Amino acid sequence: MSGISGTSRRTRRGAALLAAPLDALRTAYTAFHPPGPERRRRPEQFGLRVQEVTIPAGRSGRTLAGWLCRGERKDRVVLLGHGLGLDKSRSLPYARCLHRAGHTVLLFDYRNHGDSFQDRGFAGFGRKFGQDTVTAARYVSTLPEYAGARLVLYGFSLSSFAMLRALQTLHPLVDAVVCDSGPACDPPAISPNLLREGLLPLPERTRGATAAAVAERSFELFNHLTIGGADWPPAPAAPGYATTPMLFIGGGADTVVPADEILKLARRYPHAQTLVLPDARHLRGLWADKERYLSTVLDFLDRACARTGNDPGAVADPTRTVHR
Repeated sequence: MSGISGTSRRTRRGAALLAAPLDALRTAYTAFHPPGPERRRRPEQFGLRVQEVTIPAGRSGRTLAGWLCRGERKDRVVLLGHGLGLDKSRSLPYARCLHRAGHTVLLFDYRNHGDSFQDRGFAGFGRKFGQDTVTAARYVSTLPEYAGARLVLYGFSLSSFAMLRALQTLHPLVDAVVCDSGPACDPPAISPNLLREGLLPLPERTRGATAAAVAERSFELFNHLTIGGADWPPAPAAPGYATTPMLFIGGGADTVVPADEILKLARRYPHAQTLVLPDARHLRGLWADKERYLSTVLDFLDRACARTGNDPGAVADPTRTVHR
């Protein structure tokens, strides 16, 4: 009986090893084609009144879904993204804080997320999400009431990559960029963290040590295709990156996109300010230290949006400071 049992275990382990690459491929695809959330937050839960907007996104009637939340000021608009597998409703706590400070906010869903259009493709989603950012930014810039307004790109995890990527295309329309819980220099290299932290769970059969290692390596390779990283990270000398004020926010307890990876990327850009919150986990900076988080973000936006022309001098002095 023990021999039969041992054979059975070896058979299962062998099957798990053979299945690991396929499981990784399926997970890589699902990461960028997530199921819709079961429950979504609503703006009224946060005391916000919004206008639902439909943003044309190219051919065949494709559209991005958005919420436009008008603030007291007409001279500042913040474009808010969201994390992987989430939607615009998850950014409502940030929209409330920005709105209370007078900013107009546009929240939107990336393709395959929330109520935006479906893209069944497999590769190049880094570039595609960058295109979605450009589409949303250009939409709000065409609204007559915000003609000439300062535009801020504000991304979280997944969308921090997209926001930073979009800067090259949108320059000089963009006046500042805020990146929370990302990005990193090498997205595929940190992609196994999504598996290890259970954000993208693998099947039970792939959880043995050997099968998990094969799955992680396979996922990294597939994720390289899914994201497409040939032109990442953006060159410091590319249009916009040498002059645009940037704020990178990391969490000392973030095991998905570690703070050191974010700081490594931020050092590439001459006008990048950084904030590290020691106790913050992934996407939890606002909750880990709300006072420091908000004071840093709002002060940064005030200085960045008060600049004249494209002169970054008004925010140059504090950009190399790392808060811990």
